[in-house]
Amino acid sequence: MFDSAILEVAIGIVFIYLLLSLMCTALREGVEGWLRTRASYLENGIRELLFDSEGTGLAKLLYEHPLVYSLFPGSYASPASGQTAGLFTRGHKLPAYIPSANFAAALIDIIGRGPSPADGAATGDGKEHPNARATHPISIADVRAHIATIGNPSVQRAVLAALDTASGDLEKAKKNLENWYDSAMDRISGRYRRSTQGVLFWLGLFVAVGFNVDTISLADYLYRNETQRGAIVAQAGSIARDAKGQASSYEDVKNQIASLQLPIGWDFLFQQGSKDRASRLAAEQSSDYAPPGGRTLVDDLRPAWDKYHAWLMKPLGWLLTAVAITLGAPFWFDILNKFMVIRSTVKPHEKSREESSEDRQSGAAGMPGAPPATIQIMPPPTSVPTPSAELEPSEDSHDDGCEVEVTDATPDNELPAAQGGVI
Repeated sequence: MFDSAILEVAIGIVFIYLLLSLMCTALREGVEGWLRTRASYLENGIRELLFDSEGTGLAKLLYEHPLVYSLFPGSYASPASGQTAGLFTRGHKLPAYIPSANFAAALIDIIGRGPSPADGAATGDGKEHPNARATHPISIADVRAHIATIGNPSVQRAVLAALDTASGDLEKAKKNLENWYDSAMDRISGRYRRSTQGVLFWLGLFVAVGFNVDTISLADYLYRNETQRGAIVAQAGSIARDAKGQASSYEDVKNQIASLQLPIGWDFLFQQGSKDRASRLAAEQSSDYAPPGGRTLVDDLRPAWDKYHAWLMKPLGWLLTAVAITLGAPFWFDILNKFMVIRSTVKPHEKSREESSEDRQSGAAGMPGAPPATIQIMPPPTSVPTPSAELEPSEDSHDDGCEVEVTDATPDNELPAAQGGVI
């Protein structure tokens, strides 16, 4: 069973992690809105999917197709040769999301009718596409007949595989292309999430060092201060009960952390530990001080630990904070809810001891767990004995004194009440 203080310290630490994760997520969204890194990852994934690393062939035609071009303002600019998306790659005004249906329809239209009219509907060799001016619906036969015009053998092979498994149904062929696109985007999304965690780690490390958010110092402070621990647990409980009460902006999180009055910031550095070390060093330097049980190796190493432990523990506390922030606010919100449930089941048993039930008390005189005693009502006898048989004394019995002669008896009304007299 968890100790109540340790459980409340854990709740306080998780609550701080939740607030810091919200803060860093807000910062990350601000950086994302400026750089549009998500759009750069999408563009890089489409170039990889269409085997167009330079962005001058089929990827450019796709972005300039009306079904995709309408999703973003501006125009498509080919990236630098071999450029890949990174943590701080700018996506400019490219779309951050392209629906799979738009991708499949645009690719089928590019193959069946050629590039968009804005580009002159010209193929790779500069000639007009044979089906550029056709107004009839595109069929699978049109796609097969003009697939060589895109000049991309790898994409040709993928599209032909989608057509072969469609059994002559163009809608099914489009669905196959959508699945091909979605599987590639799943891989790109995983890559983007990993980069986001990297950004959150560096933001978390910046916040941890800049605001001196040391996990180890926080845990020690909460364990020693019951009042602050209770206040932060109460606030964490209100957040766990109502998710709408979470801070959603950087300023809200900053104000909420400031209201907790925790040892966060450089003003609190070493305050709690310095008092304890000063009192201990003063006691050790006194002439009559003698360590209990004799001097040990720990006593010899303690001065060096008191002098240098901050240089070891502080970076470790900052690193723990930064790593925790990378897990994200949803993760810590779920952990906080679980801890609050555990606390709600532990706390009532600590306030009052569990009383034993009445059944247990009645069976305490007998065997443990004995069933409660029952009262049995006996039925009346079938035959009633005669009074003579019950009241007739034996011949040899004179115990009742009925045959003793009594002389000079005192009447009942003359006896005192204590001796049975009648008043």
